[in-house]
Amino acid sequence: MVDPLAFRVLPSDYREMLQDHYARLCRELDHLLRRPSSPGEFEEWARRLRTRLWEAMMVEPEKGDLNATAVSRRRKRGYVVENVVFESRPGFLVTGNFYLPEGGGPHPAVLQVHGHYPRGKYELHVQAIGATLARAGIAVLAVDTVGYGDRWFQGHREGLWLLAVGMSLPGLVLWDNIRALDYLESREDVDASRIGVTGSSGGGNQTMYLAALDERVKAAVPVASAEVFDDQVVSGRCYCECVPGILRFANASDVLSLIAPRPLMIVSAIHDEVFPALRARRAYLRVRRVYEMLNALDKLAYVEVHTGHGYFGEMRRAAYRWFTRWLKGSEEGLEEGDLDLEPDTSPSLACLPAPRGETISSLYSRRAEQLASTRVAEPGEWVQGLPELRARLAEALGCFAEEPLAVEELGSEVVNGLEVEKLVLRTELDIIVPAALVNAAGSERRCLVFLSPTNAASFLSLAPVSSWLESGGAAMALQYRGSGETASNEEVAVKNSIVVGRHLLGARVFDVLRALDYLYRERGFAEVQLYGERDAALIALFAAALDERVAALHTLSLPSTLTSRGGFRYPPSFFPPNLLKYADIPEVAAMVAPRPLTVEVPVDPQLRPMGREEAEEAFSFTRRVYEFLGAELSFSLTTVDDLVA
Repeated sequence: MVDPLAFRVLPSDYREMLQDHYARLCRELDHLLRRPSSPGEFEEWARRLRTRLWEAMMVEPEKGDLNATAVSRRRKRGYVVENVVFESRPGFLVTGNFYLPEGGGPHPAVLQVHGHYPRGKYELHVQAIGATLARAGIAVLAVDTVGYGDRWFQGHREGLWLLAVGMSLPGLVLWDNIRALDYLESREDVDASRIGVTGSSGGGNQTMYLAALDERVKAAVPVASAEVFDDQVVSGRCYCECVPGILRFANASDVLSLIAPRPLMIVSAIHDEVFPALRARRAYLRVRRVYEMLNALDKLAYVEVHTGHGYFGEMRRAAYRWFTRWLKGSEEGLEEGDLDLEPDTSPSLACLPAPRGETISSLYSRRAEQLASTRVAEPGEWVQGLPELRARLAEALGCFAEEPLAVEELGSEVVNGLEVEKLVLRTELDIIVPAALVNAAGSERRCLVFLSPTNAASFLSLAPVSSWLESGGAAMALQYRGSGETASNEEVAVKNSIVVGRHLLGARVFDVLRALDYLYRERGFAEVQLYGERDAALIALFAAALDERVAALHTLSLPSTLTSRGGFRYPPSFFPPNLLKYADIPEVAAMVAPRPLTVEVPVDPQLRPMGREEAEEAFSFTRRVYEFLGAELSFSLTTVDDLVA
């Protein structure tokens, strides 16, 4: 007997589906890339690629005064350490330790960035690099990455939100590092013509992007980070390493190649399980072809050590050799003897006594509010712009693949006396969407598509569906990609969708639109309505807003806005690139007008059910548009206050 709370469509779960999908897209996109075959082609290729990469970074440059200060200074054995603070953008503080050699300058300098090490510039290997190079006459600026070290309070993972306002976490970090170069240039004791950069893991990626885009970097040593995006893209990276849409115009090895013909040393580890040596070797071989083409092989080196992931001693010694060669013109080897490092919790390295200045959350909220002010329009004017708005939203979601829809029938089962068809909608080559269709032969040619992040298997036992069936309609439970029987790690899927340029939210909306195609064209329904709860409420809302074939929409626990000064507890899939340039959630809801729309118990950015007054304020524009179109009775807003009453 079939369990009515655990109805299955597939013989077994397909948890690897999205992993396989992104691996396929990654390979296909790389195959489409064109790379230079001569020095002349390289110049034009590099120019175009830098332009595309800069645009993809979504940098919001604000090059005001650095307002740099040295908050403390202390002498160590053979060098001086200054604790410095500067603003990469107004009010957004970057903290760092500046290791200054003894003796007169100006000195060559190295910008040291770090990966996802909680202590940031306090880490012992960061200190060791600063001390060793400073003793050898090379100044070092070791900065904290946003969200780490003294900047812990600024947030890091919150950078995911930035996409929705036309910014990105990789772009934010890149701009911090560009401004760090500005700071080095501003110092009289630094020779701005001899600046290098290094970092490991995420710091290696920062090194790569900075050196590729800012030619003030004269020598680069990315450590434990080089790779060729291939099937490993499915493992995901931090959001700070996910450049929106990068795979549509470049692979990681192409970005490394932009450093040519400047000196580049790639360092990897044989036992690195995060950035495996095999992928680093492949990246090096691609980059080597470019350096060879430019007659610059003497400026490229590949070092592989017998360690795991990190920035270990042998790696550091290789970096020392590279920087002394290309920044000092010396072949001397440096050793880390007689170090006098601080404990990685020492307050002597601190730059801020307490949190101060802007955070990712405040940058986001300010930008969101600015965009909201530019979108303000009266309902009449707004309705006139709906065709363009739909096109813009579709572009922002990046969701539409032109592939024929294939449907596979897997038989049927009887549940609660109802025959339930098992269907698989192949919305793309390697995307299968399980669906259960019940009462398809009913006299009423109406169908309700039920969408839920977790409850699709029990849809027949839920009141919204059972009451619909009692009225004579048909119902379909649609398990959009990455949910139900194809569920996988949501965060990894979002990261991969970002780098391939097809956001997960948009792809899920696409799955719903393909279901509409099937129900109307293949099954002959006269009317299709949508019901979406929680995460799926937003998917259903976008589907209804973009496709007028949706006759009506009912949402439960719909998120109310992507504008908040207090951050969000939303899932990572809620922030597609540039969305707030065009519409916030209440405006998307207004796009459903004049069709019936029920918003049942919407939630605030902290996922708390909203009261009547708060909900009415949030969806006031939605209501105004319905009233303008003479359809005020078609918009229903219920809140937790109504339930209590």
